[in-house]
Formats: sequence, structure tokens, C-alpha cells
Amino acid sequence: MDWNSVTLLALAVFGFLGLCVMLAVSLLRQLPELFEAWHKARRSWREPSEPPVSQRSARPGGED
Repeated sequence: MDWNSVTLLALAVFGFLGLCVMLAVSLLRQLPELFEAWHKARRSWREPSEPPVSQRSARPGGED
């Protein structure tokens, strides 16, 4: 193995490691937004939806 091969191998390895680090950093930066969206979706799934505006006044005890 000559020095050219060693140099190319080192560049390839460090380039790959740099790419992996950048992907990990971008994933970690998006995690808070992902968790917030997940909790928001779960809350909206669990809570009953509010009736449409046209039906609000028709509810018992509503102002009419």
C-alpha cells in the first residue's frame, strides 16, 4: 500500500465520519420539534373535539 492509497483511504474515512456527525447533529436538533408534534397529536386525539359554531347555540343551556 503506497502513500497515495493511504491518503485517499484517510480522506474517505474522515469524510464519512464527518457526514455521520452532521446527520446526527441535524437529527438531534429536530428531536424537540418531533416530540412537541407527537404530544400535540396525542392531545388532540384524546380530547373530544369542540362542536362546530352552528351547533354551539343549539346546545342545552346555550345562549339563543
